[in-house]
Amino acid sequence: MKMNFFVVAKLLSSTTALLFSGYLAFALSIIAILLKGWQSIEFWIFIVITLLLSFTHHYISFRVKFDAQLLEIMAQESKIESIENLTQQFDQSLMSMKLMPESKAGRDWSLRFVGCFKLLKIQIALLLLQYFVLIILIYRLLAQ
Repeated sequence: MKMNFFVVAKLLSSTTALLFSGYLAFALSIIAILLKGWQSIEFWIFIVITLLLSFTHHYISFRVKFDAQLLEIMAQESKIESIENLTQQFDQSLMSMKLMPESKAGRDWSLRFVGCFKLLKIQIALLLLQYFVLIILIYRLLAQ
């Protein structure tokens, strides 16, 4: 079980390239609009969509990185203390800072890992959406 913490933490912490790729899609979208399509309302809608996708991607990336760091701490501390005791302290700490509702306290770590992977999949989906919007945008600009 302890190795799961290390593996999931390392996987989640290796998502920086996804975030930078999202920033690239955002920058390319804005540059394309500013160079050719800024006078059309349709392209202003693209700007809003691009901004929303970028902000959401950034937030999810923050959450993924936060989870990675917490899991790394759990893995390090599990060498000294039992996972059950650490889980109780972990849950109590998150609840006291209002970062986790009380209803989620005491969950099994396999469920928590599923939640981490879900966030990672959401981050990947947001990146794909950003590039999809960029492709549509370029197609629209070239069709003008």
